Amino acid sequence: MSGKVVCSSGIQDYFEDLNRKNDICYSIARKARGKGLDPQPKIEIPQAEDLASRVEKLLEYWKVDGVSDDIRRLTKEHNNREIVSLLIAKEIAIKPAESKEKAIDRAIRVGLAVLTEGILVAPLEGLADTKIRTNEDGTEYLDLIFAGPIRAAGGTGQAMSVLIADIVRRELNIGRYIPTEPEIQRFHEEIPLYKQCQHLQYMPSASEIELIVKNCPVCIDGEGTEDEEISGYRDLPRVDTNKVRGGACLVIAEGLCQKAAKIKKHVDSLKIEGWDFIGELLSMMKSDDEEEDVRTIKPADKYLKDIVAGRPIFGHPSRVGGFRLRYGRGRTCGLAAIALNPASMYALDEFPALGTQIKIERPGKAGAVTPCDSIEGPILLLKNGDLVQCSVKEEVQELQKNIAEIVDNGEILIPFGEFSENNHRLVPCGYTPEWHKQELKAKGDLPEDWESPSYERAKQMSADLKVPLHPSFNLFWYDTEIDKLKELREFILKSGIFEDGKLKIPNDTKQKRTLEDLGALHTAGPVLTLDKYSMPLTEGLGLQISNGKIIEKTSFGGSSSLDAVSNAMGIEVRARAITRIGGRMARPEKAKERKMNPPVHALFPVGRDPGSRREMNSAIAVSK
Repeated sequence: MSGKVVCSSGIQDYFEDLNRKNDICYSIARKARGKGLDPQPKIEIPQAEDLASRVEKLLEYWKVDGVSDDIRRLTKEHNNREIVSLLIAKEIAIKPAESKEKAIDRAIRVGLAVLTEGILVAPLEGLADTKIRTNEDGTEYLDLIFAGPIRAAGGTGQAMSVLIADIVRRELNIGRYIPTEPEIQRFHEEIPLYKQCQHLQYMPSASEIELIVKNCPVCIDGEGTEDEEISGYRDLPRVDTNKVRGGACLVIAEGLCQKAAKIKKHVDSLKIEGWDFIGELLSMMKSDDEEEDVRTIKPADKYLKDIVAGRPIFGHPSRVGGFRLRYGRGRTCGLAAIALNPASMYALDEFPALGTQIKIERPGKAGAVTPCDSIEGPILLLKNGDLVQCSVKEEVQELQKNIAEIVDNGEILIPFGEFSENNHRLVPCGYTPEWHKQELKAKGDLPEDWESPSYERAKQMSADLKVPLHPSFNLFWYDTEIDKLKELREFILKSGIFEDGKLKIPNDTKQKRTLEDLGALHTAGPVLTLDKYSMPLTEGLGLQISNGKIIEKTSFGGSSSLDAVSNAMGIEVRARAITRIGGRMARPEKAKERKMNPPVHALFPVGRDPGSRREMNSAIAVSK
């Protein structure tokens, strides 16, 4: 291990045991390879201790010895992988190489490998080649020839590879790409044609395509990856194929378009000239009805596109009842992973099982489902009319046959990093225990019973310390119209009774629905009986208990439901939920087998020299 892991001695022993057993496995493998019975006498998968070492070993063929030390140095200075990828490419570009083209090719691959953490195939196979070609005015320009595997780099890697290439070509005094009109027009047909063949996350408009191709400082080119050929603007002098260039289409549509904000951020911070068009692109992509007010969150239905029959929808865009956003990271959450309470997973008929990919409304990407039992589970309406909340899967399993409706999906845990990675502004979430804890700590020593106080104790802490009411006693006031609350208030005042510490009201269909919307748990019958939320509901509506009777304590009104409730209680009440996250099950059946075309009967290791197609005849010619 390259450094000490901050953990318990038991975990440290566990890591050391893994390393020791790993060394034993490699020792056995080396002895087996030493017998000469395998195609290669050495183990192809080298061990690497960190990102820098992985990059160096991944690009061993391109002779980048010592680059790991440079990467570590730059990482210490900047602590931002994307900035490091740009700076390391700039440094590698000026190191001795067989030719200027080789120097450029090597530098871009190193930068791309840093971006993809040295674990993806994109730096090896996604960039097929780099060439220096000539504009019509005689100046040189850089031609990036992408291949299909650049998809593995993701939108950020695809877009950043172009920016890396621009920095490298500036360092080596190579001119800008000046496209011809046919080269621009070809993409107008090519990208929509690619969309018919393969999935594209974003389909740019004709004006967006033209803006990028006309102004990008380097040429975005590619190998022919699809069987389909373009019908117009064929046989262009500087384009080597009439087939659809999948890599080039991906870099423009999913790379530069979708990651334009991220590119602009780096262009601005590093003061790179010639990228003004990215700002224009962002303005062009911005929808006319997009709200500038950061407090306004508009529903986004993009995740519902390309939906397949039979795949369930877990929540419509921003609709009440969907997943309630909660920021945080569970121990199972990694990159592009979210967490649900196991009870929610079972309530949704086990469709969002461990590892299932679901498309979510925001921040935008799909996420793999993982469990977290410390967030709230679903609120369920049973066939007998009871409204219950389940916190563990066993409770859901016991009630499974009696569930009539999922009133609320429960919370969805999304790490802050997912919003940051996708350049999505943070949206408001509900008031949570960890937020309440920080409010209390700001007032002094943390009360010992802060985590699970009684309702009376929670009110006392709020009144004494001037903090909002503990979230355990919050209802969905934010989601419920104030007129409905006023109707419920009048109904309780007229017909409600307080008995054995519980609020009881007649089972009126309309008022029962309001209680369900509020998440006020109750048992049903001729009379609706509330337990935990009896006092929070009563006092939240400006009522009080006197000699077992419910009487008016204060008037009830305000600019919003939350204002009215806070005024009535005399303490601040925060929203239990604000942002709801829509979601649907993704498409695991798209992970099909990868077939070679034409099919082959056997593969022989022929090295890298014969080129990207690895033809046997080429290998024989090289060996001679």
